Amino acid sequence: MIRRYQLSLLLSLLLLVGVGETAVPSAAAQSDTAYQVIQLVNGFRAGYGLPPFQVNSALMASAQNQANYMAANTIFSSHIGAGGSTPQSRANAAGYIGYVSENIVGGTGMTPNQGLVWWENSPVHYNTLVTSRYIEAGTGYATNGSENFYVLVVGRPSDAPPVNTSSDNSPEPLFITPIELAEPGEDGSIVHIVQEGQALWSLAAYYNVNIADLRLYNNLSENAFLHPGDRVIIQLAEGQEPPPTPTPPLTHIVREGENAWVIAAKYNLPLTDFLWLNGLDENTFLQPGEEVTVRLAPGQLPPPTPTPITTHIVRSGQTLWDIALTYGLSLDDLLAYNNMSANDVLQIGQELRVRPPATPTPILPTPTLVPTKQPAPVTQNAPQIEVSVTAVTPTLLPTAQPTPQPPPSNKSGQTTATSVIALAIGTTIMAGALIVWGRRQLT
Repeated sequence: MIRRYQLSLLLSLLLLVGVGETAVPSAAAQSDTAYQVIQLVNGFRAGYGLPPFQVNSALMASAQNQANYMAANTIFSSHIGAGGSTPQSRANAAGYIGYVSENIVGGTGMTPNQGLVWWENSPVHYNTLVTSRYIEAGTGYATNGSENFYVLVVGRPSDAPPVNTSSDNSPEPLFITPIELAEPGEDGSIVHIVQEGQALWSLAAYYNVNIADLRLYNNLSENAFLHPGDRVIIQLAEGQEPPPTPTPPLTHIVREGENAWVIAAKYNLPLTDFLWLNGLDENTFLQPGEEVTVRLAPGQLPPPTPTPITTHIVRSGQTLWDIALTYGLSLDDLLAYNNMSANDVLQIGQELRVRPPATPTPILPTPTLVPTKQPAPVTQNAPQIEVSVTAVTPTLLPTAQPTPQPPPSNKSGQTTATSVIALAIGTTIMAGALIVWGRRQLT
């Protein structure tokens, strides 16, 4: 009996160990999910014409360490990590020299794509996604079995590490508490009653609808705040026409921390169009309070089309890949234009061609004309002589004739018809020959 009990206990422990092992993903699975996050983020940036974040191994390690710490301790309250570390101190400890900022999101059963949706809908986290200040990134993923945690660390390299590593300008972490979805009404509409701590962007992410549609359905401005008890229309009733779309603004007032990249993405404009509308280049620094154009008014003449940029000067931290993406080129095209290979190292200040070199128009050899026999020229002013040809019946001159003999006769004494026919034929042939001869002489 005791042995059976011990055997049963041992089997139970083995089963528990097996369950525990399946609950925690392997290091390889964690790494795959972390790289999936960075791919999703770079795909989002590419949709706005932004260069991708360059993956940095030190930032990857820093992000993964924080994700592990949060999963092990179920912590969402701040960016503080093990031993009171900050995003900056963790990045420096992992070997990164430069400035960083960190996005964090977590929730029950959250997928990488859902995590990205939360960052997209949160204004402060959205700014991290479309930043041009930071050019490198690392991501981390961990789970405690029920809740998943995702960390994005973006960085800008420098020659020396920051002096103060305790400061942190990262946006607040996002822990997504489950929101109870409202059921559709009899007319097909969905109305959500706002609870404590819920915002419009979080409702948009949870119901998987466009935040612009929520503003339109509920006549809310971009800066509107929700209060507990507010009724928010999530879905219109069946057959109900949406309110008229408000006229999009023509200008935008620059806010603190905004740059050309952020504003262009906000209004769904390619960066090149935004720069063209305002006569700017990508290095122009925008001042808070400055008014910039984001759309032409009806009938407004556009500014003159700028001369296409043909070369680019390499700046610190830039790679062949993000230069190619900035100008809408494939990496192969950029390499071909500059006679380079993918392993070439860029130098700061190096000039790269970003448009194909002009192809010179080939000069064809002048063909040599071979002289040919030409007909005699006809003088246009020469008098035209019209020759009229009249058939002339030739007069046969008499010739000496032998003494006529009586025609032969047959036995009955009559002249034969054959002799008469032969004489007539001969006379006709001679007359035709004379006519031909006469015509040749005239021509």
